[in-house]
Amino acid sequence: MRFLATLGVVLALVAGTRAQQPAPTPAPVKGATTGFMHAIHATNNVEATLAFYTEVFGLNTKVQPFANPGVPLLTNSPGVSLRVAMLRIPGQGMNFELTEFTNTERQAAQPRLTDPGAPHMKFFVRDLAAVVAAAKQRGATFITKSGAAVAIPESGASAVFLRDPDGYIVEAVKAEQAPDTPAGNVVGAMMGLTVGNLETSMKFWRDQLGWEFTPPSAFSKHAAMVDLMGLPDGVEFRTVSGIVPGSTARIEMIEFRGVKGTPFDRRVPDPGASGMAIRVAAIQELLPKLKAAGVRVISKDQALVEWDAKTRNVFVKDPDGLLIELVGTVTPAPAPAK
Repeated sequence: MRFLATLGVVLALVAGTRAQQPAPTPAPVKGATTGFMHAIHATNNVEATLAFYTEVFGLNTKVQPFANPGVPLLTNSPGVSLRVAMLRIPGQGMNFELTEFTNTERQAAQPRLTDPGAPHMKFFVRDLAAVVAAAKQRGATFITKSGAAVAIPESGASAVFLRDPDGYIVEAVKAEQAPDTPAGNVVGAMMGLTVGNLETSMKFWRDQLGWEFTPPSAFSKHAAMVDLMGLPDGVEFRTVSGIVPGSTARIEMIEFRGVKGTPFDRRVPDPGASGMAIRVAAIQELLPKLKAAGVRVISKDQALVEWDAKTRNVFVKDPDGLLIELVGTVTPAPAPAK
């Protein structure tokens, strides 16, 4: 039984070689969340970070200024300026927004994988050796103890953990080449999130935002996984996964036991700060419910931001400090009668 529990966790964590099957259908909408927009990663210099993802993973896009007057209100950062680069990732509904904020105080930070609130991006790639070689050529920091791809014998998968120039945690997983995927090394991605307690986190996402998850795996430890994730000896972990309602974007949460984690709780503009943007229904009714439940609201005056005539958004935080941008559509008020 111990071996089977371990194997189940290993397969969940590095399931890249079996993950590129036909894309799943969008998860049903059963609560506030109606779709996934993108993962968010604040950078120190967006061109430098984009160059990393281009050279290591073959992902490219353009850096553009983002001049919406709602940005200072949304981020609660008066006078802030923003530039963005949106990485469109092939596969199952996961896009990755790189942001750079200026004209505001910023404090860079890098989490450990075991810190609650620490996110990571898991890229499924055809050629893992090419990723490792390109990362080493750039002098990237490897979290994996061996600094090389780790094979997981029970699953047939191999993977490696490393950091981008801002310290954001990235996992590259060897994936089988699927005939219906676009050309390029990356064939898919999913977001990972370290949490302090799986039950507490699942309750938040389920009760407040309508997400559903697989049952938590049992706590386990595994020599290859300890090397892969750069863990101290004796650390155990367990996971859950789910698909964001109204989308095919996949999320995995992991809880560690046997190591003291420091909550990774940052401001939106801080290099290394990360989160996600999701679409929600009835945002004007949702925000008061979240406040009443004790959810932290980050945007100015804890109020919705008028992004345009129909769109409202606001930043909140999950129990571990992950930034969540809620985006919703409202019906414009009718014009006054003449």
